[in-house]
Amino acid sequence: MGSGGLTGTGGGMATGGSSNIGGATTIGSGGTGGVGLADGGVDANGGGAGKGGGTGASGGGDGGSAMGGRSTTGGTSGGGITGAGGSASGGGSGLASGGATSAAGDAGGKGTGGATATGGATGGGDSALCPPGITQTIAVAKDGSGQFSTVQAAVDSIASGSSAHVRIDIKAGTYTEKLTIASRTNLCLVGTAATNTILTYGDSNASAGGTSVSASVHISANDFSAANLTFQNSFGSGSQAVALRTTGQRQQFLNCRFVGYQDTLYTHSGTQYFRNCYVQGNTDYVFGGATAVLENCEVRNVEGGSAVAAPNTDAATTYGIVFLGGKFTAVSAVKSSSVALGRPWGAAGAAAYLGVDLGAHILAAGFVAMSGNQPQSARFHEYQSTGSGANNSSRSSYQLSASQAANYSVATILAPWTPSYSR
Repeated sequence: MGSGGLTGTGGGMATGGSSNIGGATTIGSGGTGGVGLADGGVDANGGGAGKGGGTGASGGGDGGSAMGGRSTTGGTSGGGITGAGGSASGGGSGLASGGATSAAGDAGGKGTGGATATGGATGGGDSALCPPGITQTIAVAKDGSGQFSTVQAAVDSIASGSSAHVRIDIKAGTYTEKLTIASRTNLCLVGTAATNTILTYGDSNASAGGTSVSASVHISANDFSAANLTFQNSFGSGSQAVALRTTGQRQQFLNCRFVGYQDTLYTHSGTQYFRNCYVQGNTDYVFGGATAVLENCEVRNVEGGSAVAAPNTDAATTYGIVFLGGKFTAVSAVKSSSVALGRPWGAAGAAAYLGVDLGAHILAAGFVAMSGNQPQSARFHEYQSTGSGANNSSRSSYQLSASQAANYSVATILAPWTPSYSR
Protein backbone atom coordinates (compact mmCIF):
# COMPACT_ATOMS: atom_id res chain seq x y z
CA MET A 1 0.00 0.00 0.00
CA GLY A 2 1.29 3.42 -0.75
CA SER A 3 1.84 6.10 1.75
CA GLY A 4 -0.07 9.30 1.98
CA GLY A 5 2.08 11.18 4.41
CA LEU A 6 2.28 11.11 8.12
CA THR A 7 0.25 14.04 9.29
CA GLY A 8 -1.69 12.76 12.23
CA THR A 9 -5.32 13.49 12.44
CA GLY A 10 -6.84 14.13 15.75
CA GLY A 11 -9.97 13.13 17.34
CA GLY A 12 -13.05 11.26 16.48
CA MET A 13 -14.85 9.16 18.96
CA ALA A 14 -13.77 5.58 18.92
CA THR A 15 -16.80 3.49 19.31
CA GLY A 16 -16.20 -0.02 19.74
CA GLY A 17 -17.93 -3.02 20.56
CA SER A 18 -16.69 -4.08 23.78
CA SER A 19 -14.75 -7.07 24.87
CA ASN A 20 -12.61 -8.88 27.27
CA ILE A 21 -8.98 -9.60 27.09
CA GLY A 22 -9.14 -13.09 28.43
CA GLY A 23 -7.25 -14.42 31.35
CA ALA A 24 -3.55 -13.75 31.34
CA THR A 25 -1.32 -16.12 29.48
CA THR A 26 2.30 -16.83 30.05
CA ILE A 27 4.07 -16.89 26.78
CA GLY A 28 7.63 -17.02 25.65
CA SER A 29 8.61 -14.21 23.40
CA GLY A 30 11.07 -14.37 20.58
CA GLY A 31 14.12 -12.20 20.91
CA THR A 32 14.50 -8.99 19.07
CA GLY A 33 16.19 -8.97 15.76
CA GLY A 34 17.44 -6.78 13.01
CA VAL A 35 17.18 -7.14 9.33
CA GLY A 36 19.32 -6.30 6.36
CA LEU A 37 17.52 -3.55 4.53
CA ALA A 38 17.46 -1.80 1.27
CA ASP A 39 16.58 1.82 1.27
CA GLY A 40 14.72 1.59 -2.00
CA GLY A 41 11.68 3.65 -2.84
CA VAL A 42 8.35 2.70 -1.41
CA ASP A 43 5.68 2.75 -4.07
CA ALA A 44 2.05 2.98 -3.29
CA ASN A 45 0.03 -0.13 -3.37
CA GLY A 46 -1.74 -1.39 -6.39
CA GLY A 47 -3.75 -4.12 -4.87
CA GLY A 48 -7.00 -4.97 -3.32
CA ALA A 49 -9.68 -2.37 -3.47
CA GLY A 50 -7.47 -0.17 -5.47
CA LYS A 51 -4.26 0.98 -3.98
CA GLY A 52 -2.40 3.14 -6.38
CA GLY A 53 1.29 3.37 -6.73
CA GLY A 54 4.53 5.30 -6.77
CA THR A 55 4.71 9.00 -6.37
CA GLY A 56 1.40 9.28 -8.10
CA ALA A 57 -0.92 6.41 -8.76
CA SER A 58 0.32 3.49 -10.71
CA GLY A 59 -1.77 0.90 -12.46
CA GLY A 60 -1.37 -2.81 -12.18
CA GLY A 61 -3.38 -2.96 -9.01
CA ASP A 62 -6.35 -5.12 -8.27
CA GLY A 63 -8.72 -2.41 -9.27
CA GLY A 64 -10.53 0.25 -7.35
CA SER A 65 -9.44 3.78 -6.78
CA ALA A 66 -5.76 4.54 -6.56
CA MET A 67 -4.24 6.20 -3.62
CA GLY A 68 -1.43 8.60 -3.77
CA GLY A 69 1.74 6.98 -2.73
CA ARG A 70 5.07 8.18 -1.57
CA SER A 71 8.48 7.36 -2.77
CA THR A 72 11.64 7.24 -0.79
CA THR A 73 15.19 7.63 -1.83
CA GLY A 74 16.49 4.90 -4.00
CA GLY A 75 19.79 3.95 -2.45
CA THR A 76 20.31 0.50 -1.07
CA SER A 77 22.20 -0.66 1.88
CA GLY A 78 24.01 -3.90 1.72
CA GLY A 79 24.66 -4.93 5.25
CA GLY A 80 22.25 -6.71 7.47
CA ILE A 81 21.82 -5.91 11.07
CA THR A 82 22.24 -8.98 13.15
CA GLY A 83 19.37 -9.72 15.42
CA ALA A 84 19.73 -10.87 18.91
CA GLY A 85 19.75 -14.62 18.92
CA GLY A 86 19.17 -16.47 22.08
CA SER A 87 15.96 -17.96 23.17
CA ALA A 88 13.12 -17.00 25.36
CA SER A 89 11.09 -19.50 27.16
CA GLY A 90 8.13 -19.19 29.32
CA GLY A 91 8.92 -15.76 30.70
CA GLY A 92 6.96 -12.60 30.70
CA SER A 93 3.29 -12.21 30.76
CA GLY A 94 1.34 -11.26 27.71
CA LEU A 95 -2.13 -10.15 26.95
CA ALA A 96 -4.06 -13.29 26.88
CA SER A 97 -7.08 -14.54 25.16
CA GLY A 98 -9.29 -17.28 26.24
CA GLY A 99 -6.89 -18.73 28.77
CA ALA A 100 -4.43 -19.89 26.17
CA THR A 101 -1.71 -22.25 27.22
CA SER A 102 1.83 -21.12 27.66
CA ALA A 103 4.28 -21.65 24.87
CA ALA A 104 7.97 -21.24 24.61
CA GLY A 105 9.55 -19.72 21.56
CA ASP A 106 13.15 -19.98 20.47
CA ALA A 107 14.20 -16.81 18.78
CA GLY A 108 17.06 -15.69 16.68
CA GLY A 109 18.76 -17.44 13.87
CA LYS A 110 19.59 -16.01 10.51
CA GLY A 111 16.83 -15.13 8.11
CA THR A 112 17.20 -14.87 4.38
CA GLY A 113 17.61 -12.06 1.93
CA GLY A 114 20.29 -10.37 4.00
CA ALA A 115 18.12 -10.32 7.04
CA THR A 116 18.36 -11.69 10.48
CA ALA A 117 15.07 -11.51 12.26
CA THR A 118 13.53 -12.95 15.31
CA GLY A 119 10.31 -14.48 16.38
CA GLY A 120 8.53 -17.53 15.24
CA ALA A 121 10.83 -20.40 15.88
CA THR A 122 9.85 -23.63 17.52
CA GLY A 123 7.68 -23.79 20.58
CA GLY A 124 5.49 -26.18 22.45
CA GLY A 125 5.42 -29.93 22.02
CA ASP A 126 5.35 -31.51 18.57
CA SER A 127 1.92 -33.00 19.17
CA ALA A 128 0.52 -29.48 19.56
CA LEU A 129 1.72 -28.37 16.12
CA CYS A 130 -1.28 -29.85 14.30
CA PRO A 131 -4.90 -30.19 15.38
CA PRO A 132 -5.94 -33.70 16.46
CA GLY A 133 -7.06 -36.28 13.93
CA ILE A 134 -4.04 -36.51 11.59
CA THR A 135 -4.44 -39.61 9.39
CA GLN A 136 -1.50 -39.16 7.02
CA THR A 137 1.94 -37.52 7.14
CA ILE A 138 3.85 -36.50 4.03
CA ALA A 139 7.56 -35.58 4.09
CA VAL A 140 9.08 -32.84 1.92
CA ALA A 141 12.86 -32.44 1.63
CA LYS A 142 14.99 -30.55 -0.87
CA ASP A 143 17.72 -33.17 -0.65
CA GLY A 144 15.44 -35.93 -1.96
CA SER A 145 15.12 -37.74 1.35
CA GLY A 146 11.39 -37.07 1.55
CA GLN A 147 8.47 -38.19 -0.58
CA PHE A 148 8.56 -34.87 -2.43
CA SER A 149 11.17 -32.16 -3.02
CA THR A 150 8.69 -29.26 -3.33
CA VAL A 151 5.83 -28.23 -1.08
CA GLN A 152 3.50 -27.68 -4.04
CA ALA A 153 4.02 -31.27 -5.21
CA ALA A 154 3.14 -32.54 -1.74
CA VAL A 155 -0.04 -30.44 -1.65
CA ASP A 156 -1.00 -31.52 -5.16
CA SER A 157 -0.62 -35.18 -4.20
CA ILE A 158 -3.70 -34.81 -2.00
CA ALA A 159 -6.95 -35.14 -3.94
CA SER A 160 -8.71 -31.87 -4.68
CA GLY A 161 -11.72 -31.56 -2.39
CA SER A 162 -10.15 -33.77 0.27
CA SER A 163 -11.09 -33.14 3.89
CA ALA A 164 -8.60 -35.68 5.28
CA HIS A 165 -6.43 -34.44 8.16
CA VAL A 166 -3.01 -34.47 6.49
CA ARG A 167 0.25 -33.24 7.97
CA ILE A 168 3.07 -32.13 5.66
CA ASP A 169 6.46 -32.12 7.38
CA ILE A 170 8.93 -29.81 5.63
CA LYS A 171 12.61 -30.38 6.33
CA ALA A 172 14.98 -27.45 6.72
CA GLY A 173 15.79 -25.61 3.51
CA THR A 174 14.79 -22.69 1.30
CA TYR A 175 11.95 -23.65 -1.02
CA THR A 176 11.77 -21.16 -3.87
CA GLU A 177 8.33 -21.78 -5.32
CA LYS A 178 5.13 -19.84 -5.80
CA LEU A 179 2.81 -21.88 -3.62
CA THR A 180 -0.98 -22.12 -3.85
CA ILE A 181 -2.98 -24.12 -1.32
CA ALA A 182 -6.65 -24.48 -2.22
CA SER A 183 -9.54 -26.98 -2.34
CA ARG A 184 -8.22 -29.15 0.48
CA THR A 185 -9.30 -28.70 4.08
CA ASN A 186 -7.59 -29.77 7.30
CA LEU A 187 -4.02 -29.47 6.01
CA CYS A 188 -1.23 -28.81 8.49
CA LEU A 189 2.26 -27.68 7.35
CA VAL A 190 5.10 -28.03 9.85
CA GLY A 191 8.66 -26.82 9.33
CA THR A 192 11.77 -27.81 11.25
CA ALA A 193 12.09 -24.23 12.56
CA ALA A 194 10.94 -20.90 11.18
CA THR A 195 14.51 -19.66 10.92
CA ASN A 196 15.61 -22.50 8.62
CA THR A 197 12.46 -23.65 6.81
CA ILE A 198 11.67 -20.91 4.34
CA LEU A 199 8.96 -20.66 1.67
CA THR A 200 9.93 -17.84 -0.67
CA TYR A 201 9.37 -16.25 -4.06
CA GLY A 202 10.21 -12.86 -5.57
CA ASP A 203 7.18 -11.47 -7.43
CA SER A 204 6.10 -7.83 -7.10
CA ASN A 205 3.02 -5.87 -8.04
CA ALA A 206 4.57 -4.92 -11.39
CA SER A 207 6.04 -8.30 -12.30
CA ALA A 208 2.98 -10.32 -11.27
CA GLY A 209 0.34 -7.90 -12.55
CA GLY A 210 -1.21 -6.92 -9.22
CA THR A 211 -0.64 -6.91 -5.50
CA SER A 212 -2.82 -9.96 -4.80
CA VAL A 213 -1.09 -12.13 -7.37
CA SER A 214 2.36 -11.07 -6.18
CA ALA A 215 1.94 -13.32 -3.13
CA SER A 216 4.66 -15.91 -2.63
CA VAL A 217 2.11 -18.11 -0.87
CA HIS A 218 -1.67 -17.93 -1.30
CA ILE A 219 -3.82 -20.00 1.04
CA SER A 220 -7.55 -20.19 0.33
CA ALA A 221 -8.11 -23.58 1.98
CA ASN A 222 -10.28 -23.62 5.09
CA ASP A 223 -9.22 -25.20 8.40
CA PHE A 224 -5.54 -24.77 7.66
CA SER A 225 -2.64 -24.80 10.13
CA ALA A 226 1.05 -23.92 9.81
CA ALA A 227 3.87 -23.95 12.36
CA ASN A 228 7.60 -23.22 12.37
CA LEU A 229 7.78 -21.72 8.86
CA THR A 230 8.97 -18.52 7.21
CA PHE A 231 6.78 -17.04 4.47
CA GLN A 232 8.93 -14.62 2.50
CA ASN A 233 8.73 -12.36 -0.52
CA SER A 234 12.33 -11.88 -1.66
CA PHE A 235 11.62 -9.01 -4.09
CA GLY A 236 12.90 -6.42 -1.62
CA SER A 237 11.93 -2.80 -1.10
CA GLY A 238 10.34 -0.60 -3.74
CA SER A 239 7.04 -2.22 -4.59
CA GLN A 240 4.09 -4.05 -3.14
CA ALA A 241 5.29 -7.63 -2.76
CA VAL A 242 3.15 -9.95 -0.64
CA ALA A 243 4.70 -12.82 1.34
CA LEU A 244 1.41 -14.47 2.37
CA ARG A 245 -2.16 -13.88 1.18
CA THR A 246 -4.92 -15.53 3.20
CA THR A 247 -8.47 -15.89 1.89
CA GLY A 248 -9.85 -18.79 3.91
CA GLN A 249 -11.76 -19.51 7.08
CA ARG A 250 -10.20 -20.80 10.28
CA GLN A 251 -6.56 -20.54 9.31
CA GLN A 252 -3.97 -20.54 12.10
CA PHE A 253 -0.22 -19.92 12.32
CA LEU A 254 2.15 -20.69 15.18
CA ASN A 255 5.81 -19.62 15.52
CA CYS A 256 5.90 -18.37 11.93
CA ARG A 257 7.78 -15.49 10.27
CA PHE A 258 6.39 -13.23 7.53
CA VAL A 259 9.21 -11.41 5.79
CA GLY A 260 8.97 -8.60 3.25
CA TYR A 261 8.73 -4.83 2.95
CA GLN A 262 5.54 -3.37 1.50
CA ASP A 263 2.30 -5.35 1.96
CA THR A 264 3.97 -8.34 3.61
CA LEU A 265 0.98 -10.04 5.27
CA TYR A 266 -2.25 -9.74 3.28
CA THR A 267 -5.11 -10.94 5.48
CA HIS A 268 -7.46 -10.55 2.56
CA SER A 269 -10.64 -12.21 3.84
CA GLY A 270 -11.90 -14.96 6.12
CA THR A 271 -10.66 -15.61 9.67
CA GLN A 272 -7.06 -16.09 10.80
CA TYR A 273 -5.15 -16.48 14.05
CA PHE A 274 -1.41 -15.84 14.45
CA ARG A 275 0.42 -16.69 17.66
CA ASN A 276 4.05 -16.05 18.63
CA CYS A 277 4.80 -14.89 15.10
CA TYR A 278 7.08 -12.23 13.57
CA VAL A 279 6.07 -9.82 10.79
CA GLN A 280 8.47 -7.39 9.13
CA GLY A 281 7.94 -4.64 6.60
CA ASN A 282 7.78 -0.91 6.06
CA THR A 283 4.42 0.15 4.58
CA ASP A 284 0.95 -1.22 5.35
CA TYR A 285 2.57 -4.56 5.98
CA VAL A 286 -0.37 -6.06 7.87
CA PHE A 287 -3.45 -5.28 5.79
CA GLY A 288 -6.71 -6.54 4.35
CA GLY A 289 -10.38 -7.21 5.08
CA ALA A 290 -10.19 -10.39 7.17
CA THR A 291 -10.91 -10.83 10.84
CA ALA A 292 -7.36 -11.61 11.96
CA VAL A 293 -5.90 -11.87 15.47
CA LEU A 294 -2.16 -11.48 16.04
CA GLU A 295 -1.40 -12.57 19.60
CA ASN A 296 2.00 -12.08 21.20
CA CYS A 297 3.62 -11.25 17.86
CA GLU A 298 6.58 -9.01 17.07
CA VAL A 299 5.77 -6.51 14.31
CA ARG A 300 8.96 -4.85 13.06
CA ASN A 301 9.59 -1.85 10.82
CA VAL A 302 12.76 -2.49 8.84
CA GLU A 303 12.46 0.87 7.05
CA GLY A 304 10.43 3.97 7.66
CA GLY A 305 6.93 3.77 6.26
CA SER A 306 3.49 5.27 6.47
CA ALA A 307 1.69 2.82 8.75
CA VAL A 308 1.93 -0.68 10.15
CA ALA A 309 -1.65 -1.77 9.43
CA ALA A 310 -4.17 -0.86 6.75
CA PRO A 311 -7.53 -2.54 7.37
CA ASN A 312 -10.18 -2.82 4.68
CA THR A 313 -12.88 -4.33 6.88
CA ASP A 314 -16.45 -4.52 5.62
CA ALA A 315 -18.78 -2.28 7.61
CA ALA A 316 -20.93 -5.31 8.54
CA THR A 317 -17.96 -7.17 10.06
CA THR A 318 -17.45 -6.44 13.76
CA TYR A 319 -13.73 -7.15 14.08
CA GLY A 320 -10.89 -6.50 11.65
CA ILE A 321 -7.16 -6.76 12.44
CA VAL A 322 -6.59 -7.19 16.18
CA PHE A 323 -3.23 -7.13 17.96
CA LEU A 324 -3.32 -8.76 21.42
CA GLY A 325 -0.13 -8.16 23.36
CA GLY A 326 3.18 -8.44 21.55
CA LYS A 327 5.39 -5.56 20.54
CA PHE A 328 6.00 -3.10 17.69
CA THR A 329 9.73 -2.68 17.11
CA ALA A 330 11.98 -1.00 14.54
CA VAL A 331 15.58 -1.06 13.36
CA SER A 332 17.71 1.86 14.47
CA ALA A 333 17.47 3.65 11.10
CA VAL A 334 13.73 4.23 11.55
CA LYS A 335 13.12 7.67 13.05
CA SER A 336 11.15 8.33 16.22
CA SER A 337 7.48 9.21 15.83
CA SER A 338 7.50 8.39 12.11
CA VAL A 339 5.22 5.37 11.67
CA ALA A 340 1.47 5.30 12.29
CA LEU A 341 -0.22 2.40 14.01
CA GLY A 342 -2.74 2.26 11.20
CA ARG A 343 -4.63 4.01 8.45
CA PRO A 344 -7.98 3.06 6.86
CA TRP A 345 -7.62 1.46 3.46
CA GLY A 346 -11.41 1.07 3.58
CA ALA A 347 -13.67 3.74 5.07
CA ALA A 348 -14.92 1.29 7.72
CA GLY A 349 -11.52 -0.31 8.33
CA ALA A 350 -11.24 -1.85 11.81
CA ALA A 351 -8.03 -2.41 13.76
CA ALA A 352 -7.49 -2.71 17.51
CA TYR A 353 -4.31 -2.67 19.59
CA LEU A 354 -4.63 -4.07 23.12
CA GLY A 355 -1.77 -4.28 25.59
CA VAL A 356 0.88 -3.80 22.88
CA ASP A 357 4.41 -2.61 23.73
CA LEU A 358 5.04 0.22 21.26
CA GLY A 359 8.48 1.46 20.25
CA ALA A 360 9.50 5.11 19.89
CA HIS A 361 9.00 4.95 16.11
CA ILE A 362 5.21 5.04 16.59
CA LEU A 363 3.62 8.37 15.71
CA ALA A 364 2.08 10.23 18.65
CA ALA A 365 -1.17 10.77 16.74
CA GLY A 366 -1.35 7.03 16.17
CA PHE A 367 -3.63 6.98 13.15
CA VAL A 368 -3.58 8.84 9.83
CA ALA A 369 -5.77 9.26 6.76
CA MET A 370 -5.58 7.19 3.60
CA SER A 371 -7.09 7.89 0.19
CA GLY A 372 -9.57 10.34 1.72
CA ASN A 373 -10.63 7.90 4.46
CA GLN A 374 -10.27 9.57 7.84
CA PRO A 375 -9.15 7.52 10.84
CA GLN A 376 -11.70 9.05 13.20
CA SER A 377 -14.47 7.88 10.86
CA ALA A 378 -13.07 4.35 10.69
CA ARG A 379 -12.89 1.87 13.59
CA PHE A 380 -9.49 2.20 15.24
CA HIS A 381 -9.22 1.28 18.92
CA GLU A 382 -6.45 1.09 21.49
CA TYR A 383 -6.25 -0.13 25.06
CA GLN A 384 -3.48 -0.04 27.66
CA SER A 385 -0.53 0.37 25.29
CA THR A 386 2.90 0.44 26.92
CA GLY A 387 6.38 1.52 25.86
CA SER A 388 7.82 4.77 24.56
CA GLY A 389 5.37 4.85 21.66
CA ALA A 390 2.33 4.79 23.92
CA ASN A 391 0.66 8.18 23.96
CA ASN A 392 -2.82 7.88 25.34
CA SER A 393 -3.29 11.63 25.74
CA SER A 394 -2.72 12.26 22.02
CA ARG A 395 -4.96 9.33 21.12
CA SER A 396 -7.61 9.70 23.80
CA SER A 397 -10.55 9.45 21.40
CA TYR A 398 -9.43 5.98 20.28
CA GLN A 399 -9.10 4.49 23.78
CA LEU A 400 -11.43 1.65 24.78
CA SER A 401 -12.95 1.45 28.21
CA ALA A 402 -12.32 -1.67 30.29
CA SER A 403 -15.81 -2.94 29.51
CA GLN A 404 -15.33 -2.41 25.78
CA ALA A 405 -11.90 -4.06 25.86
CA ALA A 406 -13.49 -7.06 27.54
CA ASN A 407 -14.97 -8.16 24.21
CA TYR A 408 -11.55 -8.49 22.59
CA SER A 409 -10.81 -12.08 23.52
CA VAL A 410 -9.93 -14.70 20.93
CA ALA A 411 -13.09 -16.60 21.85
CA THR A 412 -15.28 -13.58 21.13
CA ILE A 413 -13.48 -12.23 18.07
CA LEU A 414 -13.29 -15.55 16.22
CA ALA A 415 -16.49 -17.19 17.54
CA PRO A 416 -17.63 -19.86 17.07
CA TRP A 417 -14.11 -21.02 16.13
CA THR A 418 -11.53 -21.58 18.85
CA PRO A 419 -8.08 -22.05 17.25
CA SER A 420 -6.18 -25.00 18.68
CA TYR A 421 -3.08 -22.80 18.80
CA SER A 422 -4.84 -20.47 21.25
CA ARG A 423 -5.44 -23.15 23.86
